[in-house]
Amino acid sequence: MQQAILLTGISSGIGLTTAHYLLQRGLTVYGSLRSGDAEAGLTDHPAFTALQFDVTDRAAIRAAVQRIVADGKQLVGVVNNAGIAISGPVETLSEAQYRKQFDVNVFGLIAVSQETLPQLHAARAAGLSPRIVNIGSVSGYLTSPFTTLYSASKFAVEALTDGMRRELSPFGIDVISVAPGPVKTPIWAKGREQTEAYQGTRYEGVLEKLGPYTKAAEADGVEPELVAAAIYRALTDPSPKPNVLVMKKSWLVKLLRLTPKRFQDKFFLKRLAENRRY
Repeated sequence: MQQAILLTGISSGIGLTTAHYLLQRGLTVYGSLRSGDAEAGLTDHPAFTALQFDVTDRAAIRAAVQRIVADGKQLVGVVNNAGIAISGPVETLSEAQYRKQFDVNVFGLIAVSQETLPQLHAARAAGLSPRIVNIGSVSGYLTSPFTTLYSASKFAVEALTDGMRRELSPFGIDVISVAPGPVKTPIWAKGREQTEAYQGTRYEGVLEKLGPYTKAAEADGVEPELVAAAIYRALTDPSPKPNVLVMKKSWLVKLLRLTPKRFQDKFFLKRLAENRRY
């Protein structure tokens, strides 16, 4: 039976780059798109199949998994990449915004994992080495101001990854986190458009910094191909690392995590004033 990978959120950025990267290395890929999203040149590849579903739609996820089974493929890897980044002060973000942040990044990840795990257990029973790869973020290691809700969702992804790995490893299923730092993707442009939580509030002065800050972070980001390579290794290495931080200055993040919280407070506020992320 031919083996396959399910990769969520392939319309752009890390997901799209990873889909191409995996296909170039001979893997069979099923990629999820929301209704109306483009497939960006993937449909001509014989080893790629597009699946239309949103990770917040449980019935659609279930139907997508059934499609993989009906195609006679054995699911051996799931990459939970679909995600959104909502920015703004916690004080002013709407309930709809912060609920959507967790619906996609956290509850969507859980739903996809739950619906695919029966197939991953079947893969293990067939002597294979199934994997779940959760796409985290440096924001799941440290929290910057005004991306607090996004960071909270990515801290949850790290906790889910560790907990699921400890629950599933006795059954031969590995769960791995690949956490990018700033990456050169369209997510930064989208962030610059999210101004409603600042406008007409005590935080409005941050708006003049939002553009330069996000542009500087994007310019200093890594190419998405580096993240795709880390995802590929997480899926294929015989003994992959349980968590991988993919960014420039990863040493700084690891060191900063060990410092007192008040020091971290000053660090992030100083970086924000300087239009720098790390």
